[in-house]
Amino acid sequence: MNKIKFEDITLNHLKILKAVDDCGSFSKAAQKLGYSQALISKKVKQTEDYFGVTLLNRSPGSICLTNKGKKLISQTLNVVETVENLREEFQATFSAEGEDLILGATNLILEVWFQEYSQRFQLCFPGRNIKEIAVQNNRFFSTSQLLDMDLLLNSSSGYKEEHHCTRLTTHKMLLFSFGTHKYLNKHSLIKINDIDLADVLLLDEVHQELSKNGFLMNKLSDVKILHNYQNLLKYASENQKLTILPDFCQADIISQYQVLTLPILDVHEYGIYIHVPRFSELLISAESLVRSFRLDQNNLENLPKVNLILGNYSPKEENVLTIGIQNDSIGQFIAGYGTKYISDLHRSSSSLEQPIFKNIEINRDFELQILPFVSGEEMNRQMKRGELDICILDDISLLNNGSQFFDDLSFGSKLIGIASYNLSGQDINIVLHKDSPINTVQNLKGKRISTLFGSNAHRFIITLFDLYNMDVSKDCKLVNEDPRRASRSLANKTIDAYICCHTFASILEEYTFIRKLPLSQTDSLRIPSIRGIVCRSQFIKENPKIVVAYLHDLLVANYWFNSSPIKATDLLTKVIDVREAQVNQFFNPVFGNRIDPTLKPQWSWLLKTLNRRLEGKYGISLFDVDFWIDDYFLRLVYNLLNLDYHFHQVSFASEFSSSYFLEEQFSRHMKVLYDNAGI
Repeated sequence: MNKIKFEDITLNHLKILKAVDDCGSFSKAAQKLGYSQALISKKVKQTEDYFGVTLLNRSPGSICLTNKGKKLISQTLNVVETVENLREEFQATFSAEGEDLILGATNLILEVWFQEYSQRFQLCFPGRNIKEIAVQNNRFFSTSQLLDMDLLLNSSSGYKEEHHCTRLTTHKMLLFSFGTHKYLNKHSLIKINDIDLADVLLLDEVHQELSKNGFLMNKLSDVKILHNYQNLLKYASENQKLTILPDFCQADIISQYQVLTLPILDVHEYGIYIHVPRFSELLISAESLVRSFRLDQNNLENLPKVNLILGNYSPKEENVLTIGIQNDSIGQFIAGYGTKYISDLHRSSSSLEQPIFKNIEINRDFELQILPFVSGEEMNRQMKRGELDICILDDISLLNNGSQFFDDLSFGSKLIGIASYNLSGQDINIVLHKDSPINTVQNLKGKRISTLFGSNAHRFIITLFDLYNMDVSKDCKLVNEDPRRASRSLANKTIDAYICCHTFASILEEYTFIRKLPLSQTDSLRIPSIRGIVCRSQFIKENPKIVVAYLHDLLVANYWFNSSPIKATDLLTKVIDVREAQVNQFFNPVFGNRIDPTLKPQWSWLLKTLNRRLEGKYGISLFDVDFWIDDYFLRLVYNLLNLDYHFHQVSFASEFSSSYFLEEQFSRHMKVLYDNAGI
């Protein structure tokens, strides 16, 4: 058995241990907390394994804490209670709409760099009033300084111990010559020793940055230093001087002055760092900001304005967008066929004008093709060969994709959205032959079990066995079957059980020889399930406008389906081979399935947990899940449609809120949909 690690122990382990002591038995603690007795026993054992001591005295009719157990609970219970109280407090005062966001930065970053990227900050922190304050150099490393602001931007990686610190961008240092310096004419690149420092003046921030190099500190000791960026440029121009600045100043300087610009080879690059307090509610939004900067800057944006992000770069425009979906996965239905239906109507309908949202060009000069596959594994192979642009995958196949495309801290794919999810984790059933002697999960040990590999049902049986201290690779014979083949196998009794979604289980249950294992047997396993949308990174770089068009049509398709699910399903089942009753049942609110493309923090936590727990199995290896997730384009589309991405990211209601969603944006879309359908 794997050794229990620190990250495997949660506050819930302590809460369970306390409940067992309070109740005096495992069964009563399970009843009190709403868990299975098996889960209670497992969590207690994990806690004891981690600490390496017995924490409970177990005797007939009485269970209580040992002395070490009492010490553990006494010193940690206040932490559990504090976290629960803070959770209630934060949820009660969650909305930050309209609040000020105090952004501190150095003068140079505020005056030049931030002006270029201010729109992106507003996009990643929607509804907040960003107020800028200048931070003096001599206060960079004062931990108290950050208390006066929500975010800090500077060129230093300080505060690493007290705060989250991440580099957003790096910039080359350039030499700007405002006069005639003949010795520079022979250079296309230059080294610091080639520069006559008597001709140089520096901004104080740049001087401090260059002085981090001990060799340069001595050479720069006599250089004239100014404290204002515009004064520096004016003085350099009037006196025909040289100065050194990061390359993000180049466009601004060239627009005002005649200068010669040369890259400097032997000085460090100038980094822009963002600092966020460790327990700030802004951490989630800041993660999205960081991910947006990790995109290839040369390919996707040299300037921050929306129309330039998508309009200036299209070296390899494709005319086909190929999307792979898995057969029999209704959760991929809207993100696949539903979005294609909307996309085709956009292209073919003469009554729908090309939508214009804030000067963005949505490319319609492409065809969207849906390619069905029998497994997520096959889709990942096709994407690896460059034959699929987008894959819609259940969570096990998502982890396979992230594992396969992770290479040397870069990704060949990105998770750009969510097709659907089930938050309750109760959308999976175990189907048996009516004569089967199986009545408990433990009875599945040693049996022949089938499921659709790569699906959420596949992950369900893996984690269910793990919960009961069993291993599917050793304690059963697991085979790959779709619902049609599984129904025949159950009829012929060549399998003992089939694991599938509730919808297919209900359909199979209509056969007289089928029954379901009672849900009470799996109540303890409440792991959410997701179906993610993954796009090749190279396709994103070469065709950003097509990615935007797909996500735009996905949002329209989701709104269409949520507004009138019966009509939408009726239309779609006329063009694809799927039973209407299956779709309606799957998306019945009772069963918890929702369509919502936002990349919620919970999905990151879910994927990271599964990635760690399933490492080394089923082709899954550890990778940087947060780096893989990229909601930059999704945030962009929400902004273009005047939607509050942050509101929907933290909400688990699939319907668009009328207070945040502008109905008129979609009135013409809905009219065209139903006019074309003859409704």
